[in-house]
Amino acid sequence: MKILLLHARDPDDPILDHEFECFVARSGEPEASFAQINLTTTSPLGPELLEGASCVMVGGSGAYSLVKGGADWFEPMLELMREIVARKIPMFASCFGFQALVVALGGELRAERDRAELGTYALTLTDEGRADPLFSELPATFDVQLGHNDSVMSLPDGLVHLASTERCLYQAVRVPGAPIYATQFHPELTDQDNIKRYLRYLEHYILPGESVAQAEERAYSMHRPSVAANSMIERFLSLI
Repeated sequence: MKILLLHARDPDDPILDHEFECFVARSGEPEASFAQINLTTTSPLGPELLEGASCVMVGGSGAYSLVKGGADWFEPMLELMREIVARKIPMFASCFGFQALVVALGGELRAERDRAELGTYALTLTDEGRADPLFSELPATFDVQLGHNDSVMSLPDGLVHLASTERCLYQAVRVPGAPIYATQFHPELTDQDNIKRYLRYLEHYILPGESVAQAEERAYSMHRPSVAANSMIERFLSLI
C-alpha cells in the first residue's frame, strides 16, 4: 500500500515530524508505506502527485488558514482535492484537510470565535453517521481531539453529514459513492498527542494574566482519551 500524506506546514514547524508520526501510528501500516507531500514547499501541485497512490491522507496546516488566505498554493491544493474526488481516490482528511475538501467543493468556511475548539470534545453521530460503514461501529457519542479556529458553516450539495459537536455543527462528511471521508476532528491524535501539540504552540494559547505554569495545567485539564476516534484511520484502511 502506498499512502500519500499531504500536509501544510512550514519546514521549521515543530509539529511537522510529529504529525507524520501520528498518522503512521494510527494507521497500523509501516512507515515505509507513507510518502509525504508538504503543500507549502512542493511545486507544482499537479495531479501527477497522485499517481500510484493507494489512498491519500490530508493533515493539518500549522500557521495557514483558508479564511485568511494569502498562500499561492491554496488554489492548486483545492484543485488537487477536486481531482481526488473526480477520480474517487480513497482519501481520509482531517482538520485543515476537512476544511479544504469542503471549500474545494463549494462549501462555506468562516472564523467564528464561538465555534472554535481546542482540546477534547464529545462528538455525536447523525442518523447518516450511525448508518455509515466507517462510523457505524463507533458509539453514537464519543470523544475526539480538536484544535481549530476556522469552522465550516455550510456544506456543498451532495456531501453526507456524519457528525457534530455542541459547538460546531459540521464535524465529519463523506463523499457519496466514493471512499472519501473528512473530519474536522483529529483521529490521528491521542489526548497526549494533542497536549504535546498544545504545549509546542503554548505562546498562542496563554490567556491574559495567566502564567506559563497555569497554561500548562489548563492544557492537561482540557484533554481526555479518545480511544474510539483513534481507531478510525486503521479501520478506514481496512475498509478500502
